[in-house]
Amino acid sequence: MRQALVDPTVTRSTIRADVSVAIVPQTISRHLAEANLKPKRPFRALPLTPNIGNCVYSGVKPDQCGMSQIGQRLCLVMNPGLCLGTNDNRVRVWRCPGQRYNSPHTVLRHTTRIAGVMVWGAIAYDSRSTLIVMCGTLTGQRYVDDILRPHVGIFLNGLPGTIFHQDNARPHTARVAQDFLRHFQTLPWPARFPYLSPVEYVWDQLKRQMPSCHSVLEFELAVQDLWAHLPQNNIRCLINSMPDRVVACIAAGGGPTHY
Repeated sequence: MRQALVDPTVTRSTIRADVSVAIVPQTISRHLAEANLKPKRPFRALPLTPNIGNCVYSGVKPDQCGMSQIGQRLCLVMNPGLCLGTNDNRVRVWRCPGQRYNSPHTVLRHTTRIAGVMVWGAIAYDSRSTLIVMCGTLTGQRYVDDILRPHVGIFLNGLPGTIFHQDNARPHTARVAQDFLRHFQTLPWPARFPYLSPVEYVWDQLKRQMPSCHSVLEFELAVQDLWAHLPQNNIRCLINSMPDRVVACIAAGGGPTHY
């Protein structure tokens, strides 16, 4: 049990090799379970340097009081990649209930582009955009021609007073895209902001409901159907939780929270 507390990723084989008596893996699991330690998937978090954590901390601290009002005016963009394959997720950690977000039980993993299909969508408190499937490489010019001009401009003009909020992906920060958005009110995206953005949790809800698909076309149709039937109240609840998310982020010094 001491080994599992010191190194949550230790395997039963390692524990068995280190003890001085013959023991079967089931016995090891039983003893750990008696100590309320059960094998769980580690929590995945973005690697944060102290400088990045300070940027997140300083980026959210001044706005926490008015976050409820700001959140209801935000138009948040999600631009995830879709992949038919999945990671094996074979790594497990021994932990007690309530310890999921502790550092020893967390796997740090950068977000990177993966092979598959990319989609674009935006959410607001009382509305959402259509979900757009994009094929090929998304450049700044293509982002303006295929997304901002035909969809975002119309969407924002129909929501007076809305604040546009998107991440720092290269197409989003390209000069041509920034020139287009000068006509709209925008909110900067702090470093490693997914810990706070409600749109990340909307996407997580969709992924959890995603059925098993055998082709990219089937996958595209499935995600568009899920997006169309996503309850708007789910989006409202996530946006209403922004004040609590900000408080938790500040308490964590800009690091991962339980949200």
